[in-house]
Amino acid sequence: MHCFTGDKAGRRVSKVAVLDTIHGAETIAQRMVECGIQAEPLEVYHHSASLEDFELVVAPVHLSPANPHLLQARSLGKRVITHHQAVGELLALIPEDLLRIEVTGTHSKTTTALLLAMILSGQKRVLSHTTRGLEIWSEGRARLLREGLSITPANAIPAAREALAQGAEALICEISLGGTGIGELGILTSFANDYRIAGGSRWASSAKLQMLSLARRGSRLVANADCRISPDISFAQGGLVQALPGGLLYGEDRLELNLSADLDLPGYQTAISAAAAAADLLGVERVEAARALEGFGGFSGRMKIERLGGQTVFDSSNSGLKVADVRRALDKLQGPDLTVVVGEDAQTVCEGLDIPLLADLLRERRSEIGELILVGERLRPLAEELGAGTAENRETGLQKAQSTRPRRLLSAVKCFR
Repeated sequence: MHCFTGDKAGRRVSKVAVLDTIHGAETIAQRMVECGIQAEPLEVYHHSASLEDFELVVAPVHLSPANPHLLQARSLGKRVITHHQAVGELLALIPEDLLRIEVTGTHSKTTTALLLAMILSGQKRVLSHTTRGLEIWSEGRARLLREGLSITPANAIPAAREALAQGAEALICEISLGGTGIGELGILTSFANDYRIAGGSRWASSAKLQMLSLARRGSRLVANADCRISPDISFAQGGLVQALPGGLLYGEDRLELNLSADLDLPGYQTAISAAAAAADLLGVERVEAARALEGFGGFSGRMKIERLGGQTVFDSSNSGLKVADVRRALDKLQGPDLTVVVGEDAQTVCEGLDIPLLADLLRERRSEIGELILVGERLRPLAEELGAGTAENRETGLQKAQSTRPRRLLSAVKCFR
């Protein structure tokens, strides 16, 4: 792997401060040390360190410009680059025979990456890095190698190492808040439902556009039409490739697509469209892409329906869960005997749910729910008002729910999976 210079002129910097140990500073700093550079990871939320002796500061894009370390860096005239930029340079010399793909966007990142891995694995050995962890794919099937690895840009470093160790021919990385520039192909899943980052100072979509600004020469881009840019190929409504009930639309050409009758297609349309568009750009025959998706019924934690012994479980617990997703699930599941486990596992996610908005939704829809179990400390105060049970995390919530063997169970907990 490439060793870091950190200087526009190619001069190796002498000492680097890498900010935010919660979001990958240690991983980036360790790789720099391997390159012979003195680098130090710094915790930035509860302590303040002097940056006087550092030549370069590496900061995450989500860090507020009012953070004392960034204020200090500016006052000292220090050069500041993003984690994405640093990782892109640290991984710049990955062997050319490893196909590299980066996926970012405001939603549908994980499902897009996994669906593309499923399609490509019919021809290649693929390693995917998503919120599910590191997985190696072959013939449409995945084997989990490591879970609990977040999608902060720093973790593209261990993902790339694992891809090389596994003899993978393709690496697909889901990256939070932008691309690092290592990809031959970048995918922007959507800019819909944009949100503020960096202490409210900028939009997440502006950070995700690093996919373009850091792109390597000759790389290609697949983007949702809602991004309003000019990619090599667009998808979803208004784009060239669209997943529709019963088929894939490529411009004027329609190809039959046979998915599981249980699939929540509206929840997967963006991801299927994105994966099909990316596969098309990579030269996969369209009929092969459709064949790879035949019978697809969803991924665990993303409105996956499972039927076991007379019980139907609707699994929508994942790290990207929003209140709007809970509402859509309740709309879909209207009917009797519905048990709901809902909330957040605060130990495994950085940003929780909008609790006031979720509380309003549960008050509005309480009459449609049988047993209700609230997960997480922030929802506990609502238990008495809503006539609900409580649980510390998703696992204990599901255990409580299963004790009564409900006919229909919705799991909608924001958690890392």
